[in-house]
Amino acid sequence: MSVFRKDNGIRPDMTLRTQGRMADIWHRLCENRLAVIGMFIVIILVLVAIFADVLAPYGYNEQNPLEELQFPSAKHWLGTDGYGRDILSRIIYGGRISLLVSLMAVAISFVVGGLLGATAGYFGGAVDTIIMRVMDMLMAIPSTLLAICMAAMLGRGTWQTAIAVAIGGIAPSCRMIRATALTIREQEYVEAARACGSKNFRVILEHIIPNCLAPIIVDATLRLGGNIMMISSLSFIGLGVLPPTAEWGSMLNEGRQYIRSFWPLVTFPGIAIMLTMFGFNVFGDGLRDALDPKMK
Repeated sequence: MSVFRKDNGIRPDMTLRTQGRMADIWHRLCENRLAVIGMFIVIILVLVAIFADVLAPYGYNEQNPLEELQFPSAKHWLGTDGYGRDILSRIIYGGRISLLVSLMAVAISFVVGGLLGATAGYFGGAVDTIIMRVMDMLMAIPSTLLAICMAAMLGRGTWQTAIAVAIGGIAPSCRMIRATALTIREQEYVEAARACGSKNFRVILEHIIPNCLAPIIVDATLRLGGNIMMISSLSFIGLGVLPPTAEWGSMLNEGRQYIRSFWPLVTFPGIAIMLTMFGFNVFGDGLRDALDPKMK
């Protein structure tokens, strides 16, 4: 007896094909050694961010004036900063802030850019022209310069930094999803949905955007690393997250004056940024190749 009910709309062969495709994607991903290394780095970063309160030996703003600028030791594995705060603890908590703000920025850019791109690709004509010309104007401004201008306008803070970084990612997200939507809108299931009387907005939400998930996932993975670099850059120049919140860019900014006399203060946050970007970039590249073998 089949475990599938006749009226639930689920076909066993469809489920098996989906499981087989996922297994094939996972197999191709595991064949890429760099992608596996990047995946483990990303997993470790996420776990450290989630369990920062448990893993950090000290509070991120716990000060001890008697232990200022100490080199790595058994008590402070990565040393202390100019306020006697444990560098390892601040790096752990800084990873949580960097990842959180980066995720917020990616979510904002894909929600706004995805809706605009899907709308432009689905309707075409004047709607497409207007939306894409606005996106062209946004893309004409370098993303770093745009983020700096928006951060200066919005002020410092977690949400403000996320919005400033996200605005620069709206146009690329919009163009990517529009290109996919132009192909999807001609598919038979979209035509069938229209013939059944589905509204345009429902077709976009239920058929266009869900079928753009593969490129969205890959692009989001690649963009997370770039966003962390952007967030650190804004904090480095004093336009990012408010102190005393631990953030890798602000730690680099605080360590500039000690760069020649006390190397741990800039070396370890820099290594954290480098490893994070490396992990997200190679994992994103591997995920792209696994989802689309033709891109190898």
